[in-house]
Amino acid sequence: MNELSRSGGKRLAVLIGSGDPPVFEALNPDGGAPVVLVADHASRAVPAALDGLGLDEGHFERHIAYDIGAAGVTRLLAAQLDAPAVLAGYSRLVIDVNRPPGHPQSIPEASDGTEIPGNRGLGEEAQKQRVEMLFEPYHDAIHEALARLWRRGKPPALFSIHSFTPDYGDEDRPWDVGVLWNRDPRIARPLIERLGARGLNVGDNLPYSGLELAYTINLHGAAAGLANCVVEINQNQVSDGEGIERWAGILAGVMVEILQLDGIHEVREF
Repeated sequence: MNELSRSGGKRLAVLIGSGDPPVFEALNPDGGAPVVLVADHASRAVPAALDGLGLDEGHFERHIAYDIGAAGVTRLLAAQLDAPAVLAGYSRLVIDVNRPPGHPQSIPEASDGTEIPGNRGLGEEAQKQRVEMLFEPYHDAIHEALARLWRRGKPPALFSIHSFTPDYGDEDRPWDVGVLWNRDPRIARPLIERLGARGLNVGDNLPYSGLELAYTINLHGAAAGLANCVVEINQNQVSDGEGIERWAGILAGVMVEILQLDGIHEVREF
């Protein structure tokens, strides 16, 4: 936003300044693999104008701010598959790009018991500013990455990478990895099978369900009839470089096979 905006008599400060990081990171745009990788919760960054949302810095080391290890896995997987990737540039606490604008969790006032002072009582214009400056450019970049592949003549697939906490409140989450999907089984079913064959404890729509938490893959994949899926990795297994390399290698090995299966690169409605 180049000029200040007015909301209810108050002026909204410029959201993204010259010293802030990019709104998204586009990797390997000319990659040859017919799949786009996305990482909705890759970053813990907050625009300087928002003053850390009023939170102590330590909160941005936690899962409430970003998906630990997801960015590293996505970057390595993009290189190993020779695939384009799009990573969100700001924390889910500023705006969650995997929720539709206006959703109660889009700009959360609290997360896992922690209040977010910078999000409380946020006016409509301030919310729209975050949508226009952060949410829309990220999703536009995914649209373009998919379109670039599709213009080559083959419908691409969409693969989203997240991580989850090994426990949540009183809930124990024993899975090594979860595979989340909505109605399209083309990637999910063979992925569950192949990961299980490696001796991994695989959650089928666990610890979350793709029937409920799948905005990005529904918007860019399901709505266009493209094969799509989300993978959720136990964050304890991707908290360091060794774990990130291990999981990038696991996913590269299985995805190379899956991307060659019949029907993956067809437009289908489910």
